[in-house]
Amino acid sequence: MRNSKRNQTIAIARFLMYKHNLNQQLDGMTDEEYLADPIGLDVGAYVKDLMRYCPENVVDQVMEHQDALLRRLGTDYLSVIAFMPYEEDGGVRYA
Repeated sequence: MRNSKRNQTIAIARFLMYKHNLNQQLDGMTDEEYLADPIGLDVGAYVKDLMRYCPENVVDQVMEHQDALLRRLGTDYLSVIAFMPYEEDGGVRYA
């Protein structure tokens, strides 16, 4: 159970940091620049981790409150958690 909570926390932190970094990139980008070189299309990997490690109700809450979570938790804290390895089946998996 300990690994389960740890992995949930890591998956949530990774998604939120991805969202933060994507927002920063999009802030200075024009529509034309985006159309020429779209970013953010790899979000599926982060959502897949959320779905793998978190119950559906947690994923729903993270999606609904992602901006508020980013503001509340802060990127310094989240970046530390986001780079921790997942613990699975007695081993370690790096994202």
